[in-house]
Amino acid sequence: MQSIISAIALHIGAGMRYFFLRIVCRRKDVSYKKLYNSDKKDPLAYNDNAFANGCLGMIVIAVLILLMVKYL
Repeated sequence: MQSIISAIALHIGAGMRYFFLRIVCRRKDVSYKKLYNSDKKDPLAYNDNAFANGCLGMIVIAVLILLMVKYL
């Protein structure tokens, strides 16, 4: 169950980062694949990217849960 939630959080976080970089910062050359699967040869960059995706995804999930509890 924990791995399913963490995978969902990583995909949500990568999607939110992709949306921001693609829509708001139009000059950046970015792809979803580059955000979700960063270079695994460099473990520091990979862990940093996974941490950023995971944190953003967990924040989005927490906000959605709080909104569902408040309005349902």
